[in-house]
Amino acid sequence: MDSLEDILNSFVQEVEDNTINLPIEDKAKITKAGAEVFKAELETVTRDKHYRERKTGKKPHLADSILIDNKNIDSIKDGSSVVGWDYSESRVGHIIENGTKRPMYTKLGHKYKHGGETHVHADHFVRDLRESSDVRAKMLEAEAQEYGKILRKRSGD
Repeated sequence: MDSLEDILNSFVQEVEDNTINLPIEDKAKITKAGAEVFKAELETVTRDKHYRERKTGKKPHLADSILIDNKNIDSIKDGSSVVGWDYSESRVGHIIENGTKRPMYTKLGHKYKHGGETHVHADHFVRDLRESSDVRAKMLEAEAQEYGKILRKRSGD
């Protein structure tokens, strides 16, 4: 007959194996599920707030160029995932997110002289989306479903 200490130690070991000691590949699957939800929400918000019908040439619109990387911000695979734009598009997103303090310039280096075009007013759409409880709930739900699949696969069901 097992003692209470053995039962509790067994329980703690099982919990650690399913959480802390989860392989990096499984953690990456879980965070990627949440990242895909965030990407879809970010595309929707970007289209709703900052999409204009215009010719973009070879460059896609900001809403069409959102990427997911199944690595951390330093490109190290540690089980985390990031959502954002590539470098050229991230600058545009950064200007929209934070605005500009100084006047914007034309391609020839001249200041815009029209009122209202002197700077970009900040629209913190990414921050607001990241802090939204609805989006967080959707991300957690997607991550929980993926985590459940991993646990069922590990237990042999």
